[in-house]
Amino acid sequence: MRFLGDCKVGLIFIVFFIFLSCAREAYNISYTGVIVDEETNCPLPLSGVQSFCFYQQNIDESATQQLITHTDSLGRFKLRFDKGYKISMAITAEDYVDKFLQFKPLTAHIPDTIYLKRKFVLQTSAATKLIDIP
Repeated sequence: MRFLGDCKVGLIFIVFFIFLSCAREAYNISYTGVIVDEETNCPLPLSGVQSFCFYQQNIDESATQQLITHTDSLGRFKLRFDKGYKISMAITAEDYVDKFLQFKPLTAHIPDTIYLKRKFVLQTSAATKLIDIP
């Protein structure tokens, strides 16, 4: 009898662990952010923001919703998704190093200010070349 009781407790623990590991979706996701220069803290207008929101399409498959937008004159942008469990963003601005972010759509994980690092310009007598220095 004790063996059957131990099996039930083990089975309950396994089922509980599986439920905890499943993706938790948030609904009516709204995200507002601002993109600024890392050194000067000045906003970067007309920066490109490409975002993907991953959501559970059915029990076996995930799907994504894509939004492409640009920042306004103050470097601000806004995203809206119906539902999702993970958001990925690729941020681009002219003369700045591209940035890639991933986060869960929970209040504690969302960065509201995104800092971009300026690319260095090396000049030679032959040509000017932009390079990324990590």
